[in-house]
Amino acid sequence: CKIENCESCFSRNFCTKCKEGLYLHKGRCYVTCPEGYAAANGTMECSTQCEMSEWGPWGPCSKKRKLCGFRKGNEDRTRRILQAPSGDVSLCPA
Repeated sequence: CKIENCESCFSRNFCTKCKEGLYLHKGRCYVTCPEGYAAANGTMECSTQCEMSEWGPWGPCSKKRKLCGFRKGNEDRTRRILQAPSGDVSLCPA
């Protein structure tokens, strides 16, 4: 393994476990997780940690809050944030 501060590797250029006290992110070892990432629950692996629900069903076609059948309008569907990094939902997709 040729990666600095790596304890075990998947390949010469991809770390799977860092030395104690260091965070693993995309096969490399860091003192802290990069911007926008946080350590996953109880591990030393950095991730965005945004866990999203499945998309819900499409709603009816509506325009200006009135149902419009198949005419020009919009259909909406939603999904929920199940888990956000450090509780910060702004790091998750819409």
